[in-house]
Amino acid sequence: MKTKKMDKPEWVKSLALGSELFVDLRRFLRYGVEPLPAVEDMLKELRPCQVLRLATKEEPVLLYTILGDMGFENYSEP
Repeated sequence: MKTKKMDKPEWVKSLALGSELFVDLRRFLRYGVEPLPAVEDMLKELRPCQVLRLATKEEPVLLYTILGDMGFENYSEP
């Protein structure tokens, strides 16, 4: 399921160098490991003004809902 293409939000445009934590979810999925616990652990490490950048094979629409319920915003691009 693809979500509607959105304009890049200001908070993405203004990210400072080094402000992101990166997780490659493709590695988890390749080995049949559920990635959500790792994402939740990374979210606990986020400081104000940091972002969590995820690499995925498909757009994680369900994860967007979970993160939204936790108060996080999301933005994706190909």
